[in-house]
Amino acid sequence: MELLRSFGNRKIGYVPFGTTNGADRLPFPCHKPADCYVVLFARNGSTVISDFVEYKADRDTLFFFNIGQQFQIGNESNGELVYFNPEFYCIAFHDKELTCDGVLFNNVFETPFIVLTESEHVSFSRLMGEIRQELHREDYWTEEMARTKLKELIITASRSWLERTPDQKGMGTTEDELSRRFSHLVESHYQSMHSVAEYAGLLHISPKTLNRKIVREKGISPNTIIKNRIILQAKRLLANTDLSVKEISGQLGYDDQSYFVRFFKIQTGKSPVEFRKEATKD
Repeated sequence: MELLRSFGNRKIGYVPFGTTNGADRLPFPCHKPADCYVVLFARNGSTVISDFVEYKADRDTLFFFNIGQQFQIGNESNGELVYFNPEFYCIAFHDKELTCDGVLFNNVFETPFIVLTESEHVSFSRLMGEIRQELHREDYWTEEMARTKLKELIITASRSWLERTPDQKGMGTTEDELSRRFSHLVESHYQSMHSVAEYAGLLHISPKTLNRKIVREKGISPNTIIKNRIILQAKRLLANTDLSVKEISGQLGYDDQSYFVRFFKIQTGKSPVEFRKEATKD
């Protein structure tokens, strides 16, 4: 059963899912696609689809979905999820002090997920259970205790993910936050900023320095990362909305629709119309 608690405009919820309430019957977190962050605990054997990629959980796995990021849960899947809106816990504001903004949620490099060890399974099962129990309470401390448990979950997950992701090591320290900051900036500005020079300016470094550091750490150029994020959003809008190609082009900062269509086809090998037909066919 879904648990949703609202404290004014601040929302946090808990949803279990399983064979008795498959993906087609799962309430969408916060009831609007663009409302919430999601932490999804998928049990062994579950299937999760996000951004046109299918993930099969061979062991218990945690997934982290950003605001507006669409996902589907397979019908034979089991697990639970916690969702919350920025008013309850703002990743950009709260996680700045934790240096994990851009690690789990505002990450343009990949969809973060953690395949859990046995000890991690115990830890995260406990945290999910404690959040669920807290949402059953009706006292003065419920909101702050739920936020504290959520913060513990995010910190613990950030540590676990960084430990097994060597190329992201600098993102968990104060010594080198460039990748984290670049990731966050792209996520925030890809609809209006399309050039490496613009992001370099925000980071107060030269485009050459930004290119060198990102290529060295990620093995991919900043320009490609920016393009990939624009194309991902275009695919999301084409597959999940009825917006016209012209409207999508405008949302992504392209006044010239024909230029956007050429750009999309160069990056994907398909026109926007062709991609939509394939993505929405039964």
